[in-house]
Amino acid sequence: MSYVSALGYIGVGARDLDAWQEFATEILGLHVTRAEDAENVDTLFLRMDARHHRIAVRAGEDELSYAGWEVADEADFEAQVRALESAGVAVKENPGLAEVRGVRRLVQFEDPAGFRLELFFGAATVADPFVSPTGVRFVTQDPHGRDLGLGHIVLAAPDTDKMIDFYLNTLGFKVSDFITFKPLVLTFTHVNPRHHSLAFGPAPEGTKPFMDHFMLEVDDIDGVGRALDRVLAREISLTASLGRHTNDGMLSFYMKSPSGIGVEYGTDGKLIDDDVWTITNWDAAQFWGHDRGHTH
Repeated sequence: MSYVSALGYIGVGARDLDAWQEFATEILGLHVTRAEDAENVDTLFLRMDARHHRIAVRAGEDELSYAGWEVADEADFEAQVRALESAGVAVKENPGLAEVRGVRRLVQFEDPAGFRLELFFGAATVADPFVSPTGVRFVTQDPHGRDLGLGHIVLAAPDTDKMIDFYLNTLGFKVSDFITFKPLVLTFTHVNPRHHSLAFGPAPEGTKPFMDHFMLEVDDIDGVGRALDRVLAREISLTASLGRHTNDGMLSFYMKSPSGIGVEYGTDGKLIDDDVWTITNWDAAQFWGHDRGHTH
C-alpha cells in the first residue's frame, strides 16, 4: 500500500548562506526569506509556489540534511507510521519540529543508508501569490491540480538493494524505470504522476552516502535557456550541458550549487499514468546533450 504522495521539501546545509541567497534568487528564481529557525540557526527558506517553502538552506555542513515526504491526510500519516513500525523502523514523532517546518504532524526516521527522512501532512501554505524574481513558473502540480511536489532528488549509497527494498516495500514507492551503464544501474521511482521523485544508484567505493542532485522544473524552455545564460555569464560551475533525458524526457542542464550539491534545472518532464505505464531499462541517460566533458 502506498501512502507517500510527494516529495514535500528538503533541507540542505551550507557553509556560505550569502552565496546561496544570491544563487537561489538570481539563478534559480526562487523567493528567499532569511530568518533564524527555532534553534536560532541562520536559515534561508526558499519558496517556489504556494507553500511557505520547499527548500530550507541552513548554516552547517554542505550536504543533504533531511528529505520531507508528504502524505495526503492524517489517516494516511498514521497508516504509514504503522507500516514503518511493523517493518522495524525506529520512528519518532516531533511536535516541536512540526511547528518549525510549518506542518500539522511530523515523524522522523532514517532509511538504510542513514539519510534523515521526515513524514508529514498539512504543510504551511501562503495566501500571497508566488512571484519569481526571474519570472519563471515552477511545475509543482500536474494539469489536473494534483501535487507533484518539489521535484526530484538522486541519492547515492553503497547498498542499493537495501534502499530499493526499503523505498518500494516499506514506503510504497513504485519503479518508473531503470538506466543501465554496465555494471552501474540507476533506479527511478515515483509516488505521483511525476516521472520520478527519487532515484538512486551506487556510491563510489570508499565514499559515504550523499545526494547527487535535486531537480527543479519550470514550465517552459525559455525559463531554462535564460537560467543557463545567467549561469554562463556568472561562470557558475556547469556540470552537464543542455540535453534531453531518455527516460523522463526532461530538457535540462546541471550546475553546482554553492554547497557543491548538483542542481538540475529543466522543463517538459514526463508524467506517469500507472494504469498504462510499462517499466523499461534504458541503455543511455540522454537522447542528446548533457555533455559532462566540456563543462566548466
